[in-house]
Amino acid sequence: MPVPQLKFFRALWGAEAQFSTDIDHLFTEFHRLGYAGVEATLSDIHRICQNDHEAFRRALHDNQLELIGLVQTTYPTIKNDIWQDLSIDEHLANLENHFEEFMQYKPIHVNIQGGQDSWSIEENEQFFEKALEVQAKYPQVTSSHETHRSRSLYNPFITAHIVKRFPTLRLTADYSHFMLVCERLLEHPTDDERFRLFASRIDHLHARVGSTQHAQVNDPLESKKESEQMQRWWEMIWDAQKNRTWITLTPEYGPVPYAITSEINVWDLTNREMERQKKNYAKWSNKVQ
Repeated sequence: MPVPQLKFFRALWGAEAQFSTDIDHLFTEFHRLGYAGVEATLSDIHRICQNDHEAFRRALHDNQLELIGLVQTTYPTIKNDIWQDLSIDEHLANLENHFEEFMQYKPIHVNIQGGQDSWSIEENEQFFEKALEVQAKYPQVTSSHETHRSRSLYNPFITAHIVKRFPTLRLTADYSHFMLVCERLLEHPTDDERFRLFASRIDHLHARVGSTQHAQVNDPLESKKESEQMQRWWEMIWDAQKNRTWITLTPEYGPVPYAITSEINVWDLTNREMERQKKNYAKWSNKVQ
C-alpha cells in the first residue's frame, strides 16, 4: 500500500530577514527548493505584500505554492512584548475574524495557536467548545490547534485532557514546546501513551527539534538524544496517518530568540531539516510498505 505524500511547507517567519523581502523572489526560491507551500499569519501576508492581497495570491499561484494559514487568537494584542489577558469571547472573535479573512486566499489548512496558558480547565473547555463551533462554519478547509507555549495546549497533560474531552478536536504537533515546558525528554511509558493518543489527531506537523532548555537546538545532528526522541514522536504520527492522501510538515526553525545566537543561519538550518525529514520519511516508508 502506498504511503501518503509528504508535503513540506515553509514558514514565512524569519525567511524574509535571511533571504529576501521581495515576495516573488522569495516564493520562487521556495518552489525551487522543493516546498509545496507557505505557512503564514495574516500579519505575515500583510507585511510581505504591503496589503496587496492580489499580489500574495498571484505569487502563490505563479510559484505553484499552497497556503497553510496560521491563526494566533491573541493577535493583534501582543504589542511591545506586553502580554494581554483576553477573555474567551475576545479569543473567539479573533479566531472567526481570521478565518473570514483567510478564506480569500483559499488555504488548504488552517493552523490555530489558540487560547492562553493562564486559563483554568473549565475556561479551556469553554473555549474549545466554542472554537469548534467557529471552525465548523468553514467546512471548506480543515483546521487544527497547535501545541504551543503560552497557548491553551502548552503542555501534554492539559492537551491529553482536552483531546479526551473533545473527540473531534484536531491538533498541530509542535512538540518542542512540550519538551521545554516540562524540562525533560518525556521518556516515561505514560508519556508514550499520551503521544500515541495525540498521533491519530494530528493534521499538521512542525518539525523542529527542541531541548529541555531551548525552543530549538543549534543543529539536530549535534543533539542526538533530542532528535531521536522527537523523531520517534513524529513517526508515531506517520504511523497513525498511513491512510491519508498527504501529510503536511513545516520545518519551523526561527530567528533569535528561538535561535540561541544570531550566528545561526536559520535559513540553511530550516532547509537542512526539510532534507533530513525527506530521508527519514523515505526510511519510514520502506519499513511500513
